[in-house]
Amino acid sequence: MNKKNGRRTSLLILLGLLSTSFLTGCWSSIELNNRSFVRMMLLDKTASGIELTLSFPLPNRLIPGQSGGTGELQGKPFTFVSATGDNISEAYRIVQSDLSRKITFGQTSVIVIGSELAKEGISQVLEFVAREPRFHINANLFITPGKAKELMLTPVIFERFPADILLAYTREHVTVDMTTKDCLAASYYGGDMIIPMLKFKTITIPSEKQKQQTWMGTDGAALFRDGKMVQVLNTYEMRGAKWILGKMKDAEISIPSPTDGKQLSYMVNQSRSKIRPVLSGDELTFHIECKADASLIASNSLIRLQEPGVERKLSQKLEAMIETRMKDAIESSKRIGADIFQLSSYLDWHYPQEWRNRASHWREEYRSKIKVVPHAFVTIKRLGTTKQPARFLHPAKVGGSQ
Repeated sequence: MNKKNGRRTSLLILLGLLSTSFLTGCWSSIELNNRSFVRMMLLDKTASGIELTLSFPLPNRLIPGQSGGTGELQGKPFTFVSATGDNISEAYRIVQSDLSRKITFGQTSVIVIGSELAKEGISQVLEFVAREPRFHINANLFITPGKAKELMLTPVIFERFPADILLAYTREHVTVDMTTKDCLAASYYGGDMIIPMLKFKTITIPSEKQKQQTWMGTDGAALFRDGKMVQVLNTYEMRGAKWILGKMKDAEISIPSPTDGKQLSYMVNQSRSKIRPVLSGDELTFHIECKADASLIASNSLIRLQEPGVERKLSQKLEAMIETRMKDAIESSKRIGADIFQLSSYLDWHYPQEWRNRASHWREEYRSKIKVVPHAFVTIKRLGTTKQPARFLHPAKVGGSQ
């Protein structure tokens, strides 16, 4: 028995050693210390092609004490590198040729496109993203009114990297959001889409030694038809688009009181939307249902909120205002024949044969024949702890017994 057990053990060891001989390392891998991680891409049109600007974090400046031994960071923890080429790939190769590390797009979370390039078309941007295997398809897109490179001048105060500011805009639902995945899906149905716009202005920042600096913010959205920017929505219309997309959250909306006309302010906690196509003969109608929860946060009115029927009246006024904003966004898209809300995808899902019949002339149908009807449903969940504004209380009641 002992000899048999010994042979069996020896055989198992031999098999184990043989199996390890087939294990090889990742011979084509690149060490992290030899990589440069792109956080953000800036793209601008030039007379000779495209200017590509890449934003990189600087590892040697990320940890205090590693850049001079003083314990303090010396310089910004990021940098920008630019190059111009006939296309994005050529500009990328030029940038790579000047770097000591291998460029990696696995951490790229933001793409910013200048308006000139956006008007010419963003198909080559999507082509580059689709063909680059390491590119994250959930990267967010933004359009600038001028050059995308203006973003390089923006001071980074609240965040550590510029890309984090733009990601916060989408995370906090400050504006509409559009990812590369959304754009690629929109391209399948004709390339009509909506992408958030940025704005830049010069202001004096007290914390930055009172110097005049470029400040960045959000400002409306760009409408695309066939992959090309054709119109810009203002902030008001952009918010109507957010209602349609079900992306409105933590937003304030004010309505006049039905009793004295003074303002009541509500905070929209969250919204949800549902798009449903209805086909009746040859008539096609899209019903957009938007449901939202709201809380009263301020009141200048003497309206008695606890009286029967008052809450429903306020909900109806909120619903009417939301429907008006949704209609404005819809009409703006219909005027230019751009199906930015991807209604065609809902038609394809519910009535695939009908979509095939209309696909070749869909934009004209959307512009002149298709009906889009918004419906808003608002539930007021909280009216606040006080029933009436404190300044309207009777003086005798303030601080006294009741």
